[in-house]
Amino acid sequence: MSNLYETISALCDEKGIKGAKMCTEAGISKGLLTDLKMGRQTGLSATKAQKIASYFGVSVGYLLGEEEKRQSTESE
Repeated sequence: MSNLYETISALCDEKGIKGAKMCTEAGISKGLLTDLKMGRQTGLSATKAQKIASYFGVSVGYLLGEEEKRQSTESE
């Protein structure tokens, strides 16, 4: 299981939703999470990473584990 999967899973838990719902609402394949969980995929395309980060209101860097602090993608 990748850190990326764990981060996405934790964000889903915080929002109180299942991963499949996030995938549907963010417009990405439901199989993506399964592939990340099983280790068949270890990364995301820039487009998919941006969609997921935007969905949760976090930066792509936070999603990918490059930033410790959660930073909103919205302008303040």
